[in-house]
Amino acid sequence: MKKMNIGIIILGKFYTLSPEEKKIADHDLRKSDDINLTADEKIIKKMSDRVKALLPEDVTTFTANAVTENDALNLGTADAYVVVPFNVIDVVFAALHSKNKPIIIYAPAFSEIWSYGNVFYPYFMRDTRKIDAKLGIKQEVYLCNDDGELSSYASALNVRFKINNTKVLCIGEAMYEPYHSFNWGYEMVRLIQAKYGVEWKHIGSDKFLEIFKSSESGDASVINGEANENRLPDGYDLSNPVKTYQIYKKLIADAGADAFTVNCIESTVHTGCNTSSCYALSKLNDDGIVAACEADVTTLMNMLIVSYSTNKPAFMCNPYLFPQDDRLFVSHCTAPTKHSYDSDEKDEFNLYTYFEIRDLPCGLQVIKQPGPVTVTGISHDGMDKMVIVRGNLIRNTAFPSCRTQFEIDVPGGIKKLAECYEGRHWALVYGDMSDKIAKSNEILGIETVLI
Repeated sequence: MKKMNIGIIILGKFYTLSPEEKKIADHDLRKSDDINLTADEKIIKKMSDRVKALLPEDVTTFTANAVTENDALNLGTADAYVVVPFNVIDVVFAALHSKNKPIIIYAPAFSEIWSYGNVFYPYFMRDTRKIDAKLGIKQEVYLCNDDGELSSYASALNVRFKINNTKVLCIGEAMYEPYHSFNWGYEMVRLIQAKYGVEWKHIGSDKFLEIFKSSESGDASVINGEANENRLPDGYDLSNPVKTYQIYKKLIADAGADAFTVNCIESTVHTGCNTSSCYALSKLNDDGIVAACEADVTTLMNMLIVSYSTNKPAFMCNPYLFPQDDRLFVSHCTAPTKHSYDSDEKDEFNLYTYFEIRDLPCGLQVIKQPGPVTVTGISHDGMDKMVIVRGNLIRNTAFPSCRTQFEIDVPGGIKKLAECYEGRHWALVYGDMSDKIAKSNEILGIETVLI
């Protein structure tokens, strides 16, 4: 996937080290010019290095010093700019703003640096806010309170950039949701492209089955070697789940796709391949390819937001609400095993039959670890509202339901959750990731309801 490029721009020529002002006796203004410093390579590098350390690791950057309006106009193009205001007038900000890219203003703390730029950037924010509102243009100027907020804004902008540059491969027909309308299912395919810039590539079920039948068989020993226990009845062929994963992986690579979904349950893919897609989808998510089942477009969007925001694979699940206990029960027959892309920690899994069609292999019972989790549901008729639930995974369960299943305590209250319920399938990741996901929603223009 294309990487986001961020320009780190030091605006202005002069600045003052605030501690030096305290050394001037009797507030003698005749000496104030002596502490007025010129921005040289050393201070520019210092500020640039500080900003770089706060940005996502997977972005590229360049650094420049812009003093005049023309300097700003001549700057290289970036996908976003982080500006550090030294002495600079607001027209320089406005020239940079004309590039129509997000601007993050990172003003150093008063205890460190004083500059005239701190009187001019508010003028710029005021004027562009009012002018953009009159013109019906979204203002994308973000002011940071601290280093953490710079990281937060930059990460959220990077999430949006990734989504805007995501290519999805879908096999089979779109899910008929919401309201079981085929029109709405295909309209969601259009919406994810029109609203969020996702590129959509489609392969029909019939064409896929031709590819499947002409492909080499999978090696059943692969999945047996990965599973903790094989709890399937005797006689179940595990070569097809492996074969399905291998074919999906190749088709994704051939399409140059970053995300994937398949209409596995309401089409002929399951029965035609004599296997579910659960193992394949689990593996794809562990591989870093956001993968949803049932050709559920809106949940795929949910998973893209969650996974890109947290750098964790998301578990697509069905939620069951129990208000008298403030308990949320979730289940599905596939789940990633990795906890995060930043670590090697993984969950064990056992093999069972596929829950909905017991003649088919295989459903994965991924044994999840107790602790904080975040669960999200996005509106499946507009993708413009998301419920974010902060909970605690209590235990894995053994109900007659999809194979990966567990109980979650929700301190925020299940009744409140039911009253603002959104989505159909939901997405779950380890840890309290609510702040990161909510910030991404803010940048994407999605309303957040926090439970």
